[in-house]
Amino acid sequence: MTDLNITGPDCGKSPSSGTIVCIQYSVFLLGKSVRECLESKEEFEFEFGTGAVIPQLEMCVSHMSVSQSAHFYTSLPPESLILAAAGECAEEISTLPLGESGLEYNVILLRLMEPPEERMEQALFSPPLSKQRIEYALRILVESHAESLVDLGCGSGSLFDALLEQKTDLVYIAGVDISQRSLIRAAKVLYSKLDVGHKPRLATASFKSAFIYEGSITEFDRRIHGFDVATCIELQVIEHMEEDQAYKFGECALGTLCPRVLMVSTPNVEYNPILQRTVLDSKNDSAGEELTEDVEGKSGLPCKFRNYDHKFEWTRKQFSDWALKLASQYGYDVEFSGVGGSGEEPGFASQIAVFKRCDPFHGSWLNARKCKICSEDYNESNNTDLPCPYKEVWNWNAG
Repeated sequence: MTDLNITGPDCGKSPSSGTIVCIQYSVFLLGKSVRECLESKEEFEFEFGTGAVIPQLEMCVSHMSVSQSAHFYTSLPPESLILAAAGECAEEISTLPLGESGLEYNVILLRLMEPPEERMEQALFSPPLSKQRIEYALRILVESHAESLVDLGCGSGSLFDALLEQKTDLVYIAGVDISQRSLIRAAKVLYSKLDVGHKPRLATASFKSAFIYEGSITEFDRRIHGFDVATCIELQVIEHMEEDQAYKFGECALGTLCPRVLMVSTPNVEYNPILQRTVLDSKNDSAGEELTEDVEGKSGLPCKFRNYDHKFEWTRKQFSDWALKLASQYGYDVEFSGVGGSGEEPGFASQIAVFKRCDPFHGSWLNARKCKICSEDYNESNNTDLPCPYKEVWNWNAG
């Protein structure tokens, strides 16, 4: 893809994995002596992130927001595909010299619809589970009197948007994600609250600084070590990894980042049949049809994952086994709860583990590992050799 050009104001509404995208598009064959329309659609829908369209088109849409227009160019595919798409013009195009030709794409992003997972949840829960998870995290944050927070997998900053409206003890916050597009939106959320005429609109007078980092939450970065609270809750992140990466995340979060409190949420696969029945009862068949990846063989349950991008979904026992193993290994206590439903069989729709550090220096784990990061002698100024792989995207400091 070359010469991507996007026009129109950015409204902030951009696609994410699983979003149903509706576009208007046209494709032209472009050459020295020809500009022939091969294909056009007034409306075309596809599920973002599934490989349903060519990579160049998906990349283009990933940079757009609703109502924006874009055009870009690609090299020619095989001639047989061009002629198949040309329809009535195929005979005329077959006589043209195509050696130096290319394709021109024109795209308008018309609208976005929520991913199947969110449509299912909204059919049953009010407020939606995503908002309930944020409210749960805020409650723990306030109760812990945390002065620092890092959101691991912060996405577009929904947690930040909510917490800056709350009165807390926070002084310092940071967010980490691998999606630069999402991080830019998160930075806009924070900027809108922190820098309005250089007079931040904050419920917390003590707030001093915010940082947004691009990077993988399975990697250690010393700049987010030792926070009071770490969250991995609003976007339910771990199920988007392979299971071995979920274990690597846990080891990194508890073994090297060492927050005083860590909150992690993930879907409860045992709740999926209830969500699916609710969708069918509300005659929203499309959400059920778009579920993918049968869980049979992993949990023994005849139901499907809530989102095509989920690499796994755990039962309560599987989640408990994962959390208890990590807690025991790294000197944490862990409590289990959730949101969505009463908590009675089959449990909460979103299950949550809250890890709390047993003591300031990890007890027997520190003695065994002699971790220079968590020792009493730790001082960031003389540990500059520790890794900082994250890219700083945005920061703010109180004047």
